[in-house]
Amino acid sequence: MLYINNDTYSKLKAAFPDLKDVDMHLENRPGSWQTNRYIQIFINGQEHDIHYEYLIDRDWNGRLELHFEGADWGDRYNDLIDHLMNSTQNSDLLTWSGWDLGYRCQHVRKISDISDLCETLQYMRGIFDKLIEKFHAEAPAPEDMTIECDNELDDRHSHNVNIYELTYDEIIRLNLTIPDYQRIYCWDEGNVKCLLDDIFDHIGRKTHARYRLGTVILHSHDGTYDIIDGQQRLVTLALLLAEAGFKTGLLKEKFTSRRSYEYVAYNKHLIHEYVQRHPNIREKVSRLLDTLEFSVLVLRDTSLDLAYTFFSNQNSRGVVLTDYDLLKAHHLRYIPSALEQQSMHAAERWNKMIEDGRAEDKMTAPDYERALDTYIYRLRKWMRKRKCEDSSVPYRIKREFAAAPVIEEIPSFGERFYFNEPIQGGTHFFSYVEQHINLYKQFILTEEYHALHDTIQGGSNQWYRDIIESMLFCYFMRFGNYYLSDALVVIMRILLQHRYVTSRATKASVIHYAGESELALIIDQATSPTFFLAEAWNIAKELMYPQRQAMTPIMRSMRNKASHISRQLENKITVESFKNLNR
Repeated sequence: MLYINNDTYSKLKAAFPDLKDVDMHLENRPGSWQTNRYIQIFINGQEHDIHYEYLIDRDWNGRLELHFEGADWGDRYNDLIDHLMNSTQNSDLLTWSGWDLGYRCQHVRKISDISDLCETLQYMRGIFDKLIEKFHAEAPAPEDMTIECDNELDDRHSHNVNIYELTYDEIIRLNLTIPDYQRIYCWDEGNVKCLLDDIFDHIGRKTHARYRLGTVILHSHDGTYDIIDGQQRLVTLALLLAEAGFKTGLLKEKFTSRRSYEYVAYNKHLIHEYVQRHPNIREKVSRLLDTLEFSVLVLRDTSLDLAYTFFSNQNSRGVVLTDYDLLKAHHLRYIPSALEQQSMHAAERWNKMIEDGRAEDKMTAPDYERALDTYIYRLRKWMRKRKCEDSSVPYRIKREFAAAPVIEEIPSFGERFYFNEPIQGGTHFFSYVEQHINLYKQFILTEEYHALHDTIQGGSNQWYRDIIESMLFCYFMRFGNYYLSDALVVIMRILLQHRYVTSRATKASVIHYAGESELALIIDQATSPTFFLAEAWNIAKELMYPQRQAMTPIMRSMRNKASHISRQLENKITVESFKNLNR
């Protein structure tokens, strides 16, 4: 008899390097420790419930067997077992029998050493691996079943909102669409696995009880149902249906984002891998159609604003809507429904901006967030002498860039937008954002930006860097590259005075100081770069440095950084007296 231990396990794996998965089970229970052990050798490309197993029986005989196990093994493997038994009926070395965990084929050879086990495994693999592979290859693939969109809810009442309790089958038969204002489909691996684990765990209990999967909100109009809330769940479930051979109309929807397609493709692969561990997937998924249940809120076609309100206040399974999701939805509703192509184009432009703006380094803020939040939001507040809300205040960016009046009949065509102008709804807003994002991308290519951004970093230093960058960006939007180095050193000297006289700065106090400096107003009112530089110089030359011995290490460090930037740009500074502003 060959003992089941680590030595046997290692030698077996070494003898068959092509095997992807071999598992040794060691269990300490009353009785013989050897008869409580076994080694499972899994067949490449097959479910783990079909495997070879070396075990020792109560008569202390080691045997190698082919096992068919698991829940509903009979339904899953009867046809395959019949095929294998018929193919091996003339063999005197193989015996077939049932047992309490399933069905098995045992090789009659008693295993005495590792060579016996390897020879027997080689013999059984040579027979069964090919037969099993051929059986599955020749098995007719189940025909795709199309789930028709033939359902329509009775929402012809006087109510703006109607509530239904619907099965998944009833929902998926609706003519579902994904509106432009929706966020992209963006469920990651964790979200998908959580959903699949939940529903397959429920199915595995073999209960007839319904499984509730939250609330879905739909907007009914012209015979279609826009998904306001529930897109992530419904699309993921549609991918699961597709894996089981059920075609639905939802996956024919055109996503307005390349990243949505990437998520769909990845999750399709993820679901394929997942269901390989769940046999009879088609039968199980068909049960899902009637088992899954949703609370469905349906808004009538007359209540577009109500639909947007619901969208704005709903989160899908913990995925919070950002200011930028809400701004997209807010402004798309200003585009007349008759201008569908214009709306699609605006949504595509916005999605591309979001996708292109994401930094690979997750610690770095995206382009759009830095331009609209760090720079323009603050500049707009400073220009109007209003307090900049802290980033912890929810939806402050959405409120700042929400729409003022709009003339629908006059779309935007090449206007030059001013950062502080009232925000107009619809295409005007998307053009406004696009223009300023493009200006930001030009700004961050300048030598002045890099000298500042790369030198002043970390902790409270970053607060000062951000307000200096914001003011310099304001200057750049107004005057471009003209005297940009001069503008940087004089802005830096004025704004860093706060650091030199404040022993303990807060982010709020730094931002407030920048607003009180009125530099944004001075830039706005200047008719030329020289007018701004002259006025800023008058402010800067009145500022005094504290005595060096009175400066804390952090103050001296900041002064050294400012001096380094000035020296770095010395050859680009035109005004001679400006060269010594930060020395």
